[in-house]
Amino acid sequence: MKSNRHLLFSMALACVLPAAAMADDEVVIGHVAAATGELAPYDSVTGVQCMVDIVNEKGGVLGGRKLKLLTRDMKSDAALAGTAAQELIDAGARVLLGPPTDDGLIPMGVIAMPLSIPVISVGSTQVQWPAAVPGVAYLTAYGDNASAASAAEFAVKQGYKTALLMISHDVGSYSIATPRYFGETFEHLGGKVVGELNWNLGTSDYSPQITQIAAMNPRPDMIFSAFVMPDGGTFMRQAMAAGLDIPVFGTDTFDDPAMLSAAGPGGSLMNLGSHGFPSEGSALKAFYDDCAARGFKIENVFFGLGGEAVEIVRHAIETAGSDDPAAINEAIGNIENMKGVTADSITFKDRGGVPLKDVVIVKGNNGQFELVDRIMPNWVPEADSDWKPENAAE
Repeated sequence: MKSNRHLLFSMALACVLPAAAMADDEVVIGHVAAATGELAPYDSVTGVQCMVDIVNEKGGVLGGRKLKLLTRDMKSDAALAGTAAQELIDAGARVLLGPPTDDGLIPMGVIAMPLSIPVISVGSTQVQWPAAVPGVAYLTAYGDNASAASAAEFAVKQGYKTALLMISHDVGSYSIATPRYFGETFEHLGGKVVGELNWNLGTSDYSPQITQIAAMNPRPDMIFSAFVMPDGGTFMRQAMAAGLDIPVFGTDTFDDPAMLSAAGPGGSLMNLGSHGFPSEGSALKAFYDDCAARGFKIENVFFGLGGEAVEIVRHAIETAGSDDPAAINEAIGNIENMKGVTADSITFKDRGGVPLKDVVIVKGNNGQFELVDRIMPNWVPEADSDWKPENAAE
């Protein structure tokens, strides 16, 4: 793995920033998007496009220059991300937006780094990504360690004392590290993690796991897993049908109405740390309403993060007074207390590419999401933590 990154980096060093292939009155944003495939629910080309339209309608940037969005679909295949990024750089992109997992983002960052082109993931929460390509790599969302810590803090507030972690090796570092961030925080706050169970992407029958959990004595008070869609919904539906009514906690991959639908009656088990909630008077609701009026379909909160990524770029361009990638990159890294779309305050300064934001806690209730809390975690585990439960399988 390491040798491949070094090879990519050496190749990237041979690149030079191409002559801008766009009109003088345009600033190109390139989006390497998971527009199709299994990661598509966690990216949002439409949210990005809507905010580009809004910015341009308000006069654009730098005294009247329009933003131009160029998109390449990496089809949820990490191997295509680097090629797509190079195509967009060759087309004049001054900033790159990227897909929601680190295995696709890292090749993009390796290519962009020698050119000082910032790479901002729209939907990823993986803190390993900015650490892998420091200086040009950013998340729009909070980090997994912060969201997991917030979920753990909420769980302890609810009186839960024992937790089971469900782990998968199929969704990059997200589905391994996030449950362990939760577990580390849960135990830091006085809870006890009683073990881990494995799950695999695309599982249609969770009866082996459900049987094993049901046989535990005592049963855990709750389960935490970084399930993706539709796996989480499938598990919760089957658990409820089997009489296993243990609350299931997760983070942003739960934040999709389709997950709630897939869970059916099991949706009442769902608790999650989310990026935002479109409550009356919020910036997120205003963005949703504006975009809906423009004909866009809002599917989940990643639409809001798409708009927020563009707002970060717009703010940085205006602060820098330039569309030079290095200047934009420096401006992003110095953002403090910027009002966003999903969050009232976003800070990148001294954060290593992972913004400081609060986390919304949401639960399933009668087939709908219900806002129950908003938490800025008091304690967050280190991003490179190697913590495991005492009885975790190696």
